[in-house]
Amino acid sequence: MNGSIKIQFLGGCEEVGRLAMVLELDDVRLLFEYGISPRKPPSYPMQPDPVDLVLLTHAHLDHSGGIPLLFSRYDQKILTTKLTGEVANLLHKDSITIAKSEGYAIPYTPEDVKEAKHAVTPINPKQKRELGDNNEVYFHDAGHIPGSIMFEIVGDKKILFTGDFNTVDTNIVRGTKPVPCDILFLEGTYAGRDHPAKRQEIEKSMLDKINEVVTRGGIAILPAFAVSRSQEIAMVLRKSGYNVWFDGMGQKVSKIFLKYPRFLKSPDELRKALNKINMVHSDHGRKLATKKAEVILTSSGMMDGGPVLSYMNKLKDDKKNAVLLTGYQVPESNARLLFDHKMLNFYGVKEKVDCEVEYFDFSAHAGHSELVDFAKKCSPEKIILMHSDNREALVGPLSEFAEVLTPKTGEIVNL
Repeated sequence: MNGSIKIQFLGGCEEVGRLAMVLELDDVRLLFEYGISPRKPPSYPMQPDPVDLVLLTHAHLDHSGGIPLLFSRYDQKILTTKLTGEVANLLHKDSITIAKSEGYAIPYTPEDVKEAKHAVTPINPKQKRELGDNNEVYFHDAGHIPGSIMFEIVGDKKILFTGDFNTVDTNIVRGTKPVPCDILFLEGTYAGRDHPAKRQEIEKSMLDKINEVVTRGGIAILPAFAVSRSQEIAMVLRKSGYNVWFDGMGQKVSKIFLKYPRFLKSPDELRKALNKINMVHSDHGRKLATKKAEVILTSSGMMDGGPVLSYMNKLKDDKKNAVLLTGYQVPESNARLLFDHKMLNFYGVKEKVDCEVEYFDFSAHAGHSELVDFAKKCSPEKIILMHSDNREALVGPLSEFAEVLTPKTGEIVNL
């Protein structure tokens, strides 16, 4: 690196969603992420000019969802883990299916999705690769979901791009550690908000609530993200003794995770948890679940579609039942409507929900204090804040030890 570093966010710096950033070094142009905001219809980042390489930290749609769109314009190589490539492909295909069922256009084709899958150049944590003539890129576990990584670029300066990360161990992955760097690109999903309790306390609170619901004769419905959250919850439920039924895309994701045991904290524990659960594969299975289950674990996590709505249609009017939300609900999502107003949108018709609704913070992101602590231990000269709708909350604490930048979408910044 001979001193020339230029960046431009194409999306996702001032919001949680559609993250995309171009980084220009002397002889190489890199695109980090190309996500969507998973609304209906989704919103996309600005279109990039051609780049030499795409670097993808993980499969969640707010980071990967727009990647097939790149292949409608030119061929590309994607550096990411093989696990991430497989899960992203599953989500891309599902995005096309959802668009067709909801009646909106999606700007890429099944052929683009296939090309994106074949463009993955698989890498693993602790590996390194040459990047242009003057730089190397190293890969570090991000602790967010299985297969998620952070990118460290080393030349005259050290650059760290976190993507989403977590410093706390969960059932499914181990938390990440700080990486010393000169320039830190830091996600801020939880800027201004700390997680309210330790992981074990949250797990105990949820199990206590399930016990309360089952004891009164109700069913606990757990909407959970297909990628990582549903597997995490399955592991929490493993020794609970409840009759658990599992529905939705999380089943396919679980099989992909188990193909790549090196990315899991305990593949055996996940396998044992899944073996104790009743898998739902059909409408008949859904009818059985509503009669026999004590706990139904199902997608989608934000309740905007998927099997959860068919369950809610049958179970919403009985106050003995409960919906236990386990993830962040973006504004305008169905789960946020439920949490704020006890209503659900059933394909265009809003209906009142009488059963109990509670939220448990099973976040896979670092909280505010953990973000500050992680950044401090990286000892950077400059921090660029991204992927946050509340970057201002981090500026003060981080400015005590580094120069902090909050670029706007489209703004070109020389570092």
